Amino acid sequence: MENLTPAEKMYQNHLKNVSNYQKKNPEKMKIKCLRYNEKIRSDPEKYEELKQKKKEYYLNVVKPKNEEKKRSKQQELNKINNNE
Repeated sequence: MENLTPAEKMYQNHLKNVSNYQKKNPEKMKIKCLRYNEKIRSDPEKYEELKQKKKEYYLNVVKPKNEEKKRSKQQELNKINNNE
């Protein structure tokens, strides 16, 4: 673990507190999310920008991870089948 400055420690603690609050208040977070989505959808430019960011994230992060998981599972199955 790195040596964190007091400001960094405070920030990390803040992130934990926010996460705990969100977990303890799912109904409030759902309402907040719905309001945010309505606001974004009301502005076509921002909505298109958000859609593009989500698409890029999926293509650059999520899809490669899923493909790697599939490959590793397939390799494990091949090892198991070869040993039998």
